[in-house]
Amino acid sequence: MKCYQCGNRLSQEDFCTGCGADVGLYKKIMAMSNYYYNDGLAKANVRDLSGAVISLKQSLKYNKRNMEARNLLGLVYFEMGEVVMALSEWIISKNFEPVKNIADEYIDALHSNPTKLDNIDQTLKKYNQALQYCYQDSKDLAIIQLKKVLSINKNLISGYQLLGLLYICTGDYDNAKRTLFKALSVDTSNTTTLGYMKEVNRLIREKEEKTGKKVSQLPLETISYQNGNEVIIQPVYEKEKIGYSSIINIIMGLLIGVAICWFLVMPARMAEQTQLNDEKFKEVSEQLASEQASKQEIEKSLSDNLNKMDELQRKYDDLTGASGRRTELDYLLEAATAYVEDPTDSLTVMEEMDNISEDYLETAKDSYKNLYNALKNDAASLASDEYIENAKSAVKANDYKTAIEEYTKAWLLDKDNSDVLMNLAHCYRQNGDTKKADELYQQVIDTFPDTQNAMDASDYITGEE
Repeated sequence: MKCYQCGNRLSQEDFCTGCGADVGLYKKIMAMSNYYYNDGLAKANVRDLSGAVISLKQSLKYNKRNMEARNLLGLVYFEMGEVVMALSEWIISKNFEPVKNIADEYIDALHSNPTKLDNIDQTLKKYNQALQYCYQDSKDLAIIQLKKVLSINKNLISGYQLLGLLYICTGDYDNAKRTLFKALSVDTSNTTTLGYMKEVNRLIREKEEKTGKKVSQLPLETISYQNGNEVIIQPVYEKEKIGYSSIINIIMGLLIGVAICWFLVMPARMAEQTQLNDEKFKEVSEQLASEQASKQEIEKSLSDNLNKMDELQRKYDDLTGASGRRTELDYLLEAATAYVEDPTDSLTVMEEMDNISEDYLETAKDSYKNLYNALKNDAASLASDEYIENAKSAVKANDYKTAIEEYTKAWLLDKDNSDVLMNLAHCYRQNGDTKKADELYQQVIDTFPDTQNAMDASDYITGEE
């Protein structure tokens, strides 16, 4: 474990031996994160996937950079059939730790398999279509669509749960239990699945009590045990007891006597039960709609993260030169090379260094700044003299535009030279730009007061030769 402040490896003490920071609470937080990660790993090993999700999320609350917990959470989501959520966790993990991260392998494994990606896309579309059928009260169409989804993604817990719920609503309790058994084989302790299973058993018991007939061919209770990585769900059959037929006959006689009374209240009770089922279905449908909205939000977040990764990669290529664009480091190296080859070639040195922005210099390392300043100081004086000579030659040739450019370069390199500024003003004046010339004459007066150039500039502003 490293210090959060200086990065030094921590000892058994409650303070950092490198910077002296108090790390007692920090160690406890990291320990809690690791505890919940280990708990999630243990639950995942026995296929308590929903419990593993809770523990791993708790681990990430303590330490969002716990890569082992985040990658395992992605694997658990993937095993539950939630591929989009799994990808989200792996992309977040890769953003935190881009180098030597096993999440890269998981993402590449999906991206390198176009067929699997297409299946995932088809699964989402078909699942959404099944939800639409549920909202339209087309339960049969929704069941057909969900069967197609589960034939592609055999571990989609939410698909099994919705299919089981639809079977419950249609009264097909045997298929409901079979579907929920499959969900439990993927996630043995999912509370939603167990709740649906309990509701199925309750409805079966009520129906058997009312009709006096066996409704389901499947047992009401089951036991499960672990066999390697597989969870075996085994029904518990009740042994036939001695005298069972006699007892049944007695009960049937009593039921026949009571049936007449029940016949009068049965329609009302059935209507009440139907209303309760409809309300429960509406509640579950709203919950599923909320989960679907959350999935769409995750898909959008996934798309945004991929775009950000592309942008970061482009910036990284620009900084390292992989994109082919010359960087500030290239400009400085070219300037240094030109200076070493010919110290008097100051113009080439300055041209290369002019490409280096001030923003980059503010964030550059001290070694970079030192070399930049050394080259600039040595080349600036020579370059300024060359610019002045070029400007004088241009003036002699009456090329005042070129003279203005050369004097401007010289002034930017040596702002203590009043003659350069004065000559620049003269060139603007000769070129017909009297307004700019007057501005520069005034700058001479303000910058170099009590000098001959200042007095001369005052005369030129008034229009006197």
